[in-house]
Amino acid sequence: MHAIDENGRSLILNEDGSWQFDNSKEWRVVRTYMGDSTDKNTDLFEINNPQWRVRVSTEESLSVNWNEKESSDFDYLISMDFPGSDESYVYLRGIFYLEIRLDFVTTQSAKSVIAQKLERKNAKLPPRTEAT
Repeated sequence: MHAIDENGRSLILNEDGSWQFDNSKEWRVVRTYMGDSTDKNTDLFEINNPQWRVRVSTEESLSVNWNEKESSDFDYLISMDFPGSDESYVYLRGIFYLEIRLDFVTTQSAKSVIAQKLERKNAKLPPRTEAT
């Protein structure tokens, strides 16, 4: 039996009635953005684990920067001068948003997917109790 916790993580019911996190997935999608505007700032998203990535696919030239809310730190993440796909990694925790820039806009669009790496622990939940 499987279940999903409030943070979207998959859980497995063990034979002894205890639950454990399903570690077969290595990454959890945090946000997905699609669009065709030339300049877009995303909403804020929180990263709790120290490794996350952004994957993009586009039929245009594209650049992506990450910005950290509290410190106003930012960095260039991806810059593509031609159609295709790419991914890049960040090794920070915090609350971020992305600046996504399409250099030329025709009728094409871009897609960005943010995912954070899941911790590889077999965290145990309290034993399951039967309702009476």
